[in-house]
Amino acid sequence: MYNSFLKFDSVDFRVAVALIAASAIAWIATYCLMNSIFGMSMNNGMVASALPINALSVFFSSLNLEAFFIFILVWIVSTVAMMFPGMIPAVSVKYKMVDKAGLSSEFAKIGDIMIFLLGYLIPYIILGLGVYFTVLSAFRLGALNPTFSAYTTQIASVIMIVAGVWQFTPFKKFCVKHCVSPLSFLRIHAKNGCAGAFRTGAEHGYYCVGSCFLYMIVMFSVAAMTIPSMVLLFIITTLEKVTVKGTKWFTFLVGFCFIIMGAIVWFMPRLLGIIA
Repeated sequence: MYNSFLKFDSVDFRVAVALIAASAIAWIATYCLMNSIFGMSMNNGMVASALPINALSVFFSSLNLEAFFIFILVWIVSTVAMMFPGMIPAVSVKYKMVDKAGLSSEFAKIGDIMIFLLGYLIPYIILGLGVYFTVLSAFRLGALNPTFSAYTTQIASVIMIVAGVWQFTPFKKFCVKHCVSPLSFLRIHAKNGCAGAFRTGAEHGYYCVGSCFLYMIVMFSVAAMTIPSMVLLFIITTLEKVTVKGTKWFTFLVGFCFIIMGAIVWFMPRLLGIIA
């Protein structure tokens, strides 16, 4: 009954081309935006001492609407760049379901998918808002109490270790299970109409954020969303969602790697190019 959802066909090909093209454009935009941001930091005399995130402190010295909107823009564009290729299976299944529902025009089908993807991005945007205001508070605390800045390397280490430990938690396993099985997820959660497509996308995004939010926090708080860190996150999430599909050995491998890197940051930061 569900063979049409499982075999690779022209729909899968078109979806793959569209999402990979969107991701490629987003990668180019992310590269340009990040170059501009780091250029602004250097022009303002900011030096990337201790951790790369310090190069972005000019954006967190105070609550500035321009800096806030730039951050959210970069966060959304980089999310599209990193996450859309991993959405190919889910979008393919969703498109086939919409097609079977009998929507009359291709425009209506594409519109439904775009609303689904918009809903998918909402949990990531909420995560980005949380990250922004958390980092803003941390920089404000550092400004009020300069001794706090002396522990930035240790804080980065703890974040990486927590990200590693998170890999072994039941909730991580629960989220990955929903995130990597689009057919099962959509058979249970798919809803009709524009509001239904948006809610379905948001629910799918919730589970995907639940499985990778600490990756993204490490990417930002430790590596300042540098392009290499984004590429690494893209590889991990795509492998996890599309190739190994949440296999236990992969989850454990990633967890151990984060824990080991966190320990290195704490005890031997110079090995990773971090100035202690």
